Formats: sequence, C-alpha cells, structure tokens
Amino acid sequence: MSRPSPSRCARSVIRRGERAARRLLLAVALLGVPSLGASAGNDTSGCGPIEADASAAPVAVAEQGIAPSAGPGAAEPGEITSLPAPSTSAHPGSIAGEALLALPKGPSGAIPTDFELGRGARVASSFFSPVICATVVRVVGPPEMAIDALVSKLPKTAVVVPNEVYVTAAAEPKPFTPGPDPYRPLQYALDRAGIDAARAVGDGRGARIALLDSAPDTGHRDLEGVRVVPLPEATPAAPAVHGTLMAGIVRAVTNNRFGIAGMAPGADFFAIPVCTPAGATASDECRLYDLLRGVDVAWANGAQIVNMSLVGPANPLLRKAMDRMEQLGVLLVAAAGNEGVAEPRYPASYPSVIGVGAVDRAGRPYERGNRGTSAEILAPGVEILSTVPGDSFAFGDGTSLAAAHVTALLALAVGVSGDPAAARSAFFAAAQAHAASPGAEAAPAPTACDVLGRLGHPCPKP
Repeated sequence: MSRPSPSRCARSVIRRGERAARRLLLAVALLGVPSLGASAGNDTSGCGPIEADASAAPVAVAEQGIAPSAGPGAAEPGEITSLPAPSTSAHPGSIAGEALLALPKGPSGAIPTDFELGRGARVASSFFSPVICATVVRVVGPPEMAIDALVSKLPKTAVVVPNEVYVTAAAEPKPFTPGPDPYRPLQYALDRAGIDAARAVGDGRGARIALLDSAPDTGHRDLEGVRVVPLPEATPAAPAVHGTLMAGIVRAVTNNRFGIAGMAPGADFFAIPVCTPAGATASDECRLYDLLRGVDVAWANGAQIVNMSLVGPANPLLRKAMDRMEQLGVLLVAAAGNEGVAEPRYPASYPSVIGVGAVDRAGRPYERGNRGTSAEILAPGVEILSTVPGDSFAFGDGTSLAAAHVTALLALAVGVSGDPAAARSAFFAAAQAHAASPGAEAAPAPTACDVLGRLGHPCPKP
C-alpha cells in the first residue's frame, strides 16, 4: 500500500522545522567558538560594519613566483638540480564550492544567526575574529554551487565572499653550494642597509615579528630561536622553502660560524603557517580563511610587525583585517608580487599596508616586480642569499624577499624606540629623503642608521 503524500500545510511545517533546526545547529556551532586574544576582543574601537571593498573587482592575477637566479658564488649549472620553472598559469582564484560568511558583532555584542544555507551546503568550520569583530564561517557545498546558492539568506550586517587563494610572492631558489669564502660577503643587501654599523645601536631586540607564510625549518642551525605558532586545531606543518627563506633574511643567527647573518637577529620572531607548498616550486598557496585566522593569532601573540610575502585579489574581509590591525598599532608589510604589472595587488595596495617592490644590487627595478600602488617602497630582492630547509642555503629573486628586508629594518627601529608608529614615521621620512623626486610613487628602502638616527639613536661615527 502506497504511503499518502503529506498535505501542503504539512510540507510547509516540515520545511520550517528543518530550517529552524538548521539555524539552531549553526548557532550552536558558531557561538561555541572561543575568542582569541582577550585584549583584541575587548577593544571594540573601529569595529562597526564590514564595508564593501571598492577595489575588490574581479582581476586576473598571474603570479609568477620566484625566478631562477644563479647569484654570485653559486655552483655551475651542470652541478645543480634546478627546481621546475615557475608556473605562468592564472592566479588560482577562489576555491570552488566554498564561501566565507562574516557575521559582525552587533552593538549589544550578539552575533546574528538569522541566515540560511542552500541545500547541500554546510558549515565546515568557524571562528570568532577579535580583529575584524566578526564570526567567520567557512561554508562548503558541491563544487559547482555558486556563492549566493551556498548562503541563500543573509542578515543585513553580514558579508559573504569567496574563500580566495593568495600565493607567496617569492622567488624560486637556485641551490647554493658553499665555497671557501664566508657567506656574509655574499649578502649585498645587508651592506646596502648599513647593518654592520647599526649593530652597535640595536639588533631588533625588543621587537616582535609575526611571519604569515609557510612553516620555516626551525631545526636549521641558522634559525635557532625562530618559533612556529600554529593555527588553532591545525596539524603540524612541515618545513617549506618559502617560509624558511623569509625567516633567514630577518632572523638568521649571527656570529655562529655558520651560514649567513640575519638583519634583525635579536628580534622575537614567530611564524604562523597560513600557507601550504604548491608542488615543487617555492610558490605556496594561502587561503583567505587561514590568512584571517593567522592575523588573529598574530595579534593575540603581541606581534608589532606582520610580514606577508604573499599576493592576491582584493577582498573586503582582508581589507577589514588590515585596517583593524593598523588601528591596533601593528605595522603591516606585504610583497607587491612578481608579474611585472602596475595594476593593484593585495594586501600590498591597501593604505594600511606597506607594499614592497624589489630592486637588484645596482638599484634597478626587478624586471618581474609589480609597480604602482603595490610598491611604495623598493628594497633588495634579487640574488638574495637565505636559508632553505635542511641546513642549506639558496639564492632567490622576488618581492617576497624585499618585503622581508623592510620588515627587518622596521624591527630594528621598533626595537630601539619601542614605538611602532614612531618607527614607521622615521622609516618613511628616511625613505622619502632619498626618493627620486618629492612625493615619488616609490622610494628606496633607507639605511638602518638613517632610520635609527631619526629616532634619536644615531650609529657611531666610523
């Protein structure tokens, strides 16, 4: 005997019950996520709604990664095994079938829960962000499902965006075979920055740096003291080339009779793995959901400077996070990218972020480096020698390395002044003093002694 179909009224009641149950489950899942960093959570100045990002129009990004570079002192081509050529494919864009739903905290402190997901969509994970004052929900569904189908109903204050992918703007390294000469003479960028003279004033001690990147090799003999602070509930990340390159530029141990010298070896330096290696090259993928969580972890751990050697599209949640971190007094540094274009790239192009382009040892712009609003400061980023996993070293090209150079200079200034805002002002005053013209779009990175002198801590005269 066939079962009678329910009446229209009964079907309506069932659908309403399903929606109510779904909202209840979502509310439990969302409100049960603990907040990171009590200090950030209690500071509600600058919270408010998440405004639409006018710069977030779709843009095709063809991030090139790190270009091969032989570099001085490198082995002959026949004696090395080069990594595969960097990919020239389009930016990976957003993750199919995924969206990020941001639910801003209201004036009463409540998180809105009057939203609905489409059929087949579910909450994969969520966290409360004290930086952007909102619960961020990762919603997943079938790969072909559009964003407006994943989240079918939104509260008035909510924002839904793609879970976009950013890529590290680092060079594909060329393996370096140590020769009879010490490594330090191969680091021309330290000479240009006047690091040796600045050592008598400070080495970064007193500054705290967060690296949002792939995981560095903390077992490397030149990276003693570098820490990894994982994302909540994340599995341990394996050491990667890109994060290890960045860590070495800033924090490599000095005077240990091994390897290279870091620019700010006394700084408190910790890495937050928000990126994962993509194949055999040094170009890593950094998903927006993890990047936002990493920003919160950086704030919760007291970072004064955040290095983001990664690049991708504009996004309103990313902009909100950057603007809030600036309001909270954190210095933000990002790579401009390596496509050779002048169109804006993010987060480097946001006003709250110091965007860094690259130059070579002669001061010439890196031919593949991005220009325009993405690069307001130009720093050494060509034939840069740094650490790679396995107690090894490699030369690399790219704006990623230039961004790490600027981060290290800021760390020296923060270390002696204890004031990130004063350090930033002194840094830009010194840079503009040597710009090609007053108000030039991009200025060269200043020397460490010029910045320190403007903070009342001059380097000793030779």
